[in-house]
Amino acid sequence: MSRMNTFGEAITHYLQRYREGHGDDAFHGLRELDHAVLPELEARFRATRDPDLRRFLVEVIWQHRQHSVIPLLGEALLDGDRRVWREALNGLVALGCPASVAVLRTVRVQRDDEEFRRWVDEAIEQAEEEAQRS
Repeated sequence: MSRMNTFGEAITHYLQRYREGHGDDAFHGLRELDHAVLPELEARFRATRDPDLRRFLVEVIWQHRQHSVIPLLGEALLDGDRRVWREALNGLVALGCPASVAVLRTVRVQRDDEEFRRWVDEAIEQAEEEAQRS
């Protein structure tokens, strides 16, 4: 059985657990998988329109703490659901590196939404502080 097939089955299992109301179990199960699972998690994020599941997947993805997910987090910032883009902000701040700050600055001007911009401005400050600590 291929590695991706194994990941696919594990993801399907944990997403079913999430849908059944076992969010903590699903979160920890997905978080403990090898980082090689990230492309499949990103594909699942892009494939679903369910905002609750999208927010959950964004959280799982950024909690892997891999800088390779920064582009996806930037994409999630453009999501129409406040819960999704706020979770993406959390991830970009937690990763706190020059690349996450650059994504925040780029996306900030792409939305004409004052609330969004206030949140992003605060995230930029926090991400810059985090980047300086690293």
